[in-house]
Amino acid sequence: MSSFSAFGFFALAQGKRVATYPAGATFPIHHNHYITSLKSNSDDVPNPSATLSVYSASGDAPLPDNTIAFVVAKVSAPTGKPVEMDALYLAAFPGDPNDDQYEERIPACPVFVYGVGHVPAIHTPQSHNDGSKSFTLSLTEYVSGTFKSSAVSCTYPATKRWANVPLPRSQSCTQFLGTCNGFSDSALLQIALDHVALSLGPHSITQPAADTSTDSPAAATTPARRRKYGVIGSTATPSSAAHPSTVSAAELSGGTPLPAIELQSINCRYLTRLMSFMSSNKSKRPAATLSLSSAPDDDEIDDVPEETPVKGKGKKKARH
Repeated sequence: MSSFSAFGFFALAQGKRVATYPAGATFPIHHNHYITSLKSNSDDVPNPSATLSVYSASGDAPLPDNTIAFVVAKVSAPTGKPVEMDALYLAAFPGDPNDDQYEERIPACPVFVYGVGHVPAIHTPQSHNDGSKSFTLSLTEYVSGTFKSSAVSCTYPATKRWANVPLPRSQSCTQFLGTCNGFSDSALLQIALDHVALSLGPHSITQPAADTSTDSPAAATTPARRRKYGVIGSTATPSSAAHPSTVSAAELSGGTPLPAIELQSINCRYLTRLMSFMSSNKSKRPAATLSLSSAPDDDEIDDVPEETPVKGKGKKKARH
């Protein structure tokens, strides 16, 4: 796992168009080559020299000298030699580079360097007189048609933010982002860190293998570890508590099934009198279906007269 790149504003000069023939290719591939430098984060620090290669389509002419461009590029930083860069993206600022106001519209921003690499096995971190700390990182990137190795010196600034940040261990994988800070004492490209991630490793979620043995049944029934945050949520569904209860009038009276009546729509007083009325007339009247719309009112239930028995063979019904 390794990567090495830079992005920022670059001044380009001495552009020339170069044709190359890849293996087995019939037609050449053209690139524009420039000389440039990596702007450091301080005027007191030298700007490392560099070369930049940019893919050139048919008919693209090199940019004029001193053109400022925003560039994202892959990097190789050989010790004691100019930094080599292959542009992934280039956007030149419009205008006349010879105009005195050309650079006034461009911010004075140092070049940012990003990388993922490994700390060498034989490595001794260094502490400097100004309170800063540094370590060496080895990186590999595909530049100019081949993989090239580089070594850079990454520095923790002498600030409270970095006072308690540990240095990476030997042979550990480390990610960094920082600004160009000239050269180290050992002539390595030096990076003033703005961000670092220590001890990187492959990030994967592995599922435990199913236990097919019968010797330890307890292991097969062990529940999976409950995570504090899950990726699968639940969907709300209507519950019985969210709706009024319904019962059938037949369940209450034990007679002919009646339509379901919502208990919340009938007060207790009405229900009590209705049940009393139904029980007193159950054996004398044929069962009928009672709907909520045709149910008697409270006054009607109170006014129902009792039937008077009549002597003789027949029985007369009470007059209403």
